[in-house]
Amino acid sequence: MKKLRTRRWQSLEPFVRNTTIAVSGALVLAGNAFAQAAGGSPWENAVNVLQTAFTGPIAKGLALVAIVVGGLTFAFGEGGGKKTFAGIVFGLGMAVLAVNFLTWLFGV
Repeated sequence: MKKLRTRRWQSLEPFVRNTTIAVSGALVLAGNAFAQAAGGSPWENAVNVLQTAFTGPIAKGLALVAIVVGGLTFAFGEGGGKKTFAGIVFGLGMAVLAVNFLTWLFGV
């Protein structure tokens, strides 16, 4: 004999099934989230290398040289492409020096 299902259980059956699928999916995906929070991310090493490269003493020296050379070329350049190139060099030097300045200011 088959057990008769009540109407109440039939209306709850899709809810229970969907909730079970959602909870089990969340538990499966939670392992990946916790694994990345533990510091095993492959991006952390690359970001630390970039931070060291842009805030080190070589970057400070190159930024100052780029600002001086870019500024002189911009001031004494004839125009056209030379001034555009000088502006790019000057801007890059200012950007790298700004990173160093903010690191010094906020200690990040």
